Formats: sequence, C-alpha cells, structure tokens
Amino acid sequence: MQTIIAEIPLAEVTTYARVLASMTGGQGSYTLEFDRYDIVPGNIIQDIIAKNKQEEEEE
Repeated sequence: MQTIIAEIPLAEVTTYARVLASMTGGQGSYTLEFDRYDIVPGNIIQDIIAKNKQEEEEE
C-alpha cells in the first residue's frame, strides 16, 4: 500500500475518484479534509466570472 499526502484545490478533486479508479483498477481510495481557504489565481477568477455570467444569461 502506498500513501500520498497532498494539498490541492477542491475544484481539482471533482474528477479524482474516476481517475483514481482507472489508475488502480478500482482498488484505490482517498479521503478529503478541509484545510483552509486561499486566494484564487487571476486566470481562474476570470473563468469563474465568465461561467457565472453564462449561467445568468441562460436563466
């Protein structure tokens, strides 16, 4: 068994279960623990704003 400890943004975890299952033949597992809020990088802020504007226009 191998244990990896890492910090990653929650947005990056959304597809992790599928990727981990694919990489480990369904045998891998992971746990999440909230650590802190942090500053969002500028390029990601622009993506968030654009997505929210698009969703508002669709409503």
